[in-house]
Amino acid sequence: MVYTPVGIKCPECARQPRSAIARLRPDRMARTIGAAFAGGLAMGFGILVLQNLGLFFALILGWLIGIGMSELVLWASGRWRGRETAWIALGGCVWTYVVPYGLFYGIDVGDIARSGSLAFVFLGAVIACYVAWNRVQ
Repeated sequence: MVYTPVGIKCPECARQPRSAIARLRPDRMARTIGAAFAGGLAMGFGILVLQNLGLFFALILGWLIGIGMSELVLWASGRWRGRETAWIALGGCVWTYVVPYGLFYGIDVGDIARSGSLAFVFLGAVIACYVAWNRVQ
């Protein structure tokens, strides 16, 4: 006999279920991070190609990048939703906006800051991060 909070039970009835805490497996997490990295490179190249289209397009592009990154992260993680995948999607969105201005232009982003498009880039990145975070979590 086993003493439980609800009374005495036989050993078979007193067995506790397996832990309800489920975690993202390390192999899927590595695959998800790799997919976010590769997807950020591809989307960053797309930003380079489409960067001169203005504020309205920057908002739409941020929304589309957020959706694309969230779907990519969900696909790579096996449709796992949680804080881990939300942070990976957020990092992927930030990486998407760092790629064109950090890698293709070098560390000197003075031309972008002087041209006035830095505000558009920042606003698009915020929208992308917000959309990706809400879709994945």
